[in-house]
Parts: sequence; structure tokens; C-alpha cells
Amino acid sequence: MSTATPSTSRTVLELLGLTVGIFVVSIAAGVAFVVPMIALGYGIETTLVLVGSTAVGQAAMFGLGYAYHRYRGVSVPVAWLSLSNVGYLVVGVVVAIGLAVGLSVLLATLDLLPGSVIGETAITNPTYLLGLAALSVVVVAPVEEYVFRGVIQGRLSQRFGPVASIVGASLLFGSLHLANYSGNPVSIVAGALMIAAIGTVFGTLYERTGNLAVPVLAHAIYNVILLVSSYLAVSSV
Repeated sequence: MSTATPSTSRTVLELLGLTVGIFVVSIAAGVAFVVPMIALGYGIETTLVLVGSTAVGQAAMFGLGYAYHRYRGVSVPVAWLSLSNVGYLVVGVVVAIGLAVGLSVLLATLDLLPGSVIGETAITNPTYLLGLAALSVVVVAPVEEYVFRGVIQGRLSQRFGPVASIVGASLLFGSLHLANYSGNPVSIVAGALMIAAIGTVFGTLYERTGNLAVPVLAHAIYNVILLVSSYLAVSSV
């Protein structure tokens, strides 16, 4: 027998709907940017078009997340980093990188490692990785952490305990990245679950510090390390 109250069920459905809405508006905004750029003569795989479409999609994500934030009045605290915040930040980045490497090796061993849409694009345009790294610092990490840790995890914490809110927000975060992978459906889901696992690191940082700046910086540093490393690997081939 379900013990969920109507308000609890409504919260879950709202956040599922919000995540689907974010996915749809992000894709739509990206396409709306790409089409006129192609009409102007820019190639679809040029760095300007790829990074620009990502930025526009992230702006759409922020807009929808902000609307829900205002609608539900979720508190999203942001502050300058304290010394303890810096400690959490360093540990969080190390754990996130270690988790990404470890899970990638595990999935490869199980023959479940999905292809990467970003990686496939970078083979023909390695500078895209550098553009995406820069965008991660100023747009991607702030927007995704604001929406998934600040708004979604914050809303879940109003109804559930910290563990459930971290896991729930991380699963929704991972689901948003399903389109980042290619391959068979099982490997794509495995890739999204890997992102969800890394999301729990960012969610834990937010829960422990109560400061959105910590997961934002951890996410940004994590992305930069992986993207720059990928750029160096692709460029050396």
C-alpha cells in the first residue's frame, strides 16, 4: 500500500514534468539557434554553432527552472566560500573524478560503456571541447546546479529527507543527459546512471554546505578537467 500523500505525489510529478519540460525547451531553443546559423552559412559542427546552441539551450533551462523556483518559493542559498567550503570543494572534485573514471572502467569491463555524442563530434572538431569547457564555467555548471541542486533538490528536501532528495535530484539530472550518449539502450541508460552517480557528489556538497556555490564550482572544475583531458587526447591522435 502506498504511503505517499497527495502533496508528496504531486511534488514528484511536478519535478518529473519540470525535467521533461527542461529537456524539450532546451532542445527546441538549440534548434531555433542552429537553423538560422546554418542559413547564414555556418556549418552545423563548427564551434560557434555547437557552443552557441548549448548556451541557448542552457538559457532556456534556466528560464524554466527560475519560473518553478519563483512558483514554489524554493530557497537557493549562495554565499562566498568559507575555508570549510573549500575543503568540501576539493574533496568533491577528487571524488567526482575518481567516480567517473572508476565507473567508466566498470562499464567498459561489462561492455556497457556508451558512445559519447560530444566525443564523436570532437573527433572532427577538437576545439569544440575547449569551447564547451569555457562554457561550462560560465553557463553550464551554474545553470545545471541551480536547477537540479538548488531548485529540484531543494524542492524535494521540503518533502523528503536529505538522502532521498539527493538521489531523486541526481536521477533526474542523469536522465537529462540520456541524449548525450549513443549505442544500445542499455548502455545509454548505464551512461545516464553514471552521470546520476556523479550528481550525488554535487548534491551531497550542496546538502553539507548549504551553499550552491560549492557544487557549482565542483561541477565546473570537473567538466573542465574532463573536457581539457579529452581535447589533449583527441589532439594527440
